[in-house]
Amino acid sequence: MLIGGLTPRYLISSPPAGMAEHVGTTDLDVVVGISLSSEEDEVYRKLQQHLREAGFAPAESFRWQRSVDGVLVQLEFFCPAGDGQPGKLLRNPGGAGSQISAIRTRGAELAGQDFITVPLRGELLDHGGFQERVELRVANLLPFLVLKAFAVNDRDKAKDSYDLVWTLDAYGEGPASAAEEAAKSPVIGNPNIAAAISCMREQFQTIGHRGPSQYAIFELIHEDEDERERLRRFAHGTIQEFLVRWRELSLPEYQR
Repeated sequence: MLIGGLTPRYLISSPPAGMAEHVGTTDLDVVVGISLSSEEDEVYRKLQQHLREAGFAPAESFRWQRSVDGVLVQLEFFCPAGDGQPGKLLRNPGGAGSQISAIRTRGAELAGQDFITVPLRGELLDHGGFQERVELRVANLLPFLVLKAFAVNDRDKAKDSYDLVWTLDAYGEGPASAAEEAAKSPVIGNPNIAAAISCMREQFQTIGHRGPSQYAIFELIHEDEDERERLRRFAHGTIQEFLVRWRELSLPEYQR
């Protein structure tokens, strides 16, 4: 299940006219063990075997990597937090013989409950020939927004704010329409939704807060304080438009 920085390109196949394409990423973030209690150990051992056969090697237990045409591609594994602490590793879910770990992540289970299936076609690794069709499961809009809101809140990575702002700005008719689409999600009543919206409100409450500031850091090409201010205001305005519509629709959030 794909959840990371490649997700926007599949949620939004073509951005509005005049808007830059999403920058993408070479990090592939994948949720494993959506229902950990029912997973068989053999599944993880086979996953490890397939990774090695494809030329991937562990940089860390939760991050496997290889070079593809001179570009380092990293595959990172995440799983629902379960009864563990978010951000900590679930080590060796495959038991003895497995070297794969996954990062416990708040809201990761939502991706398994609301996703889209994207057909892909292209050339396989290592001159393996052309594959006409492969189906990829990708987190749908609301799970992706929840995971990104938590990421902005919980870690210091500027691209998380960029992914969140870009997706809301590019989706449909803009941030308000993204809220309207999110309202249709089958996971709208999950407790993680209100928690994520609270994080979004907190981190984007002014142009000087972390969200707008991190967005500007990611987008700023040259040191220019006027441009930094413009980028911060744009990020703040985009999120506020989404949150205003969210509240108008009486969607879940913590009451203060």
